Amino acid sequence: MDTETDLFVQAFWVKCRDIIRPELDTAVDALRHAGHETNISTLEYSPDEKGPESAPALIMTIHPSGSTESRVLRYRGDVVAREIEVMASGCKTSRFDLSAVTTADVKNDIALCFGSLLK
Repeated sequence: MDTETDLFVQAFWVKCRDIIRPELDTAVDALRHAGHETNISTLEYSPDEKGPESAPALIMTIHPSGSTESRVLRYRGDVVAREIEVMASGCKTSRFDLSAVTTADVKNDIALCFGSLLK
């Protein structure tokens, strides 16, 4: 892995640890308290593989109570474009410069994807 890629992947995980994960953990607590099944998982960067699944990602999955469907909120580090891609069930995919992602953005992503389940 080249230095620029290594630095981007490290920066992605720092952003996840400092900004994204704390907000997802808060949402997990609220969703579980409301009776929903939810979890958070990670995908590590795999430089030997090609495609979206080779990128680092932080993924929140929820299975709403009484439903067979699931919803997913995924933060994926696009190593090639050096951006973060935010994908949510039923929502338009967004792309941002990694440094531009804020706590307010993450709270908005959670509200758009899971807000109806938090009431």
